[in-house]
Amino acid sequence: MAELPEPSAAPRPRLSIVIPTYNRADFLRATLARLCVQTLPVEEFEVVVADDGSTDGTAQVVEYFRDRLLLKYHFHEHTGYRAAGTRNAGARLADAPLIAFIDSGVLPGAGFAQAHLRAHADAGVAGRVVLGWMHGYSPWPSPAAGALSDLLDRLPLAEVARHCVDNPALREPRYADLLSVDLDLTRRAFPEELLWTANCSVRAVDFWAIDGFDEDYRGWGMEDIDLGFRLARRGVEFHFAPDAWIIESSHKHDMTHLDQVSANMRRFLEKYDYCVPTLELFWLTTQQAATWFGVIGREYGAVADWTIRCRGESVRDELRQAVANLRPGARVAVFGCGADIPPTDCELVLADFDPDVVTALTRHGHRDVRNNIGIRLAAADGSVDAVIVTSRMRGLWERYSEPVLAEAARIGAETKLLFDSIDLLSVA
Repeated sequence: MAELPEPSAAPRPRLSIVIPTYNRADFLRATLARLCVQTLPVEEFEVVVADDGSTDGTAQVVEYFRDRLLLKYHFHEHTGYRAAGTRNAGARLADAPLIAFIDSGVLPGAGFAQAHLRAHADAGVAGRVVLGWMHGYSPWPSPAAGALSDLLDRLPLAEVARHCVDNPALREPRYADLLSVDLDLTRRAFPEELLWTANCSVRAVDFWAIDGFDEDYRGWGMEDIDLGFRLARRGVEFHFAPDAWIIESSHKHDMTHLDQVSANMRRFLEKYDYCVPTLELFWLTTQQAATWFGVIGREYGAVADWTIRCRGESVRDELRQAVANLRPGARVAVFGCGADIPPTDCELVLADFDPDVVTALTRHGHRDVRNNIGIRLAAADGSVDAVIVTSRMRGLWERYSEPVLAEAARIGAETKLLFDSIDLLSVA
């Protein structure tokens, strides 16, 4: 009698959906129920629940859905809020080439999984990180929470989504910024600030190439933006998929985490040494306003416009005159240095807002070159003898003179401004 062939292994899922959770059993139940009615066949995606030490019956909720979904469950002891570590633990169990992250309590639309797959299908070699709508989401207590709850009780989910778009009180915080670029994230200067893990997906190869979420972030906030920043530096494209939407089911918001957000923002900026103008603007907006979200992309537009206008402009002659009276060996920071640096006996810290200038200077052997406006540098207090602000800065002066002068005073013993107010007329 011929031997029967071995049963074939189960096909690899196309998408892994990772859900971190902690003592939110009822919310998790609602999320898993919505994943049971996806248009994508259930055998084509898996769900990984990463449990950060729940004590409320979460494991029993997962067990209830085992015969309806391809489910994996990870549990570790709770040692404080550590969303980054919990998401990584879930992602380590993921078998699919694409990983989507959502929160427990969100209600995915029926086409959620299929829309994420479709958005990745036409990505280039560098891959994409895909974001979708988070209807009804608010990181702050919302007076519209009751209205959303009522809609969820009365209407099909797709109709609730339409109400969230039509009702400004139910629109998510990113709504206006996304519409301002027609949902084209390649037009955003800092799309990383739009990556929120209630709804995003990325190739597993890209996620692990940057070691996933940084688990040194403890407490609430910033681990998602940090992930986005590293993905962007890897060359991964940011893409918005409007059909990959979720609705956040109504729940109470814990506002005690605001101090954690502030601490994690500082950690994020210091981790990358304020290394590009967008991070300087991130720092500035967090200092100046309680609501920083969305401001960075708009602010950077002014920097980008001026960068184009003064591209190729040399300040060699004014720099030569400015350093002539400084003692040999003096350590001098130059804001708006340009690509043409005269010979000098001074030790120069060169900063320019144009990344092409930074590339050219580095290629020509200059050692300490920063892609900075001058709003915030990775430099210690009083670390230079003088700060020179060249005329290349004049187009940004009306907007950023106060923080640039404050930074010059912080790091330098004296400041030399190489243009005066009359020069500003040339940029009007």
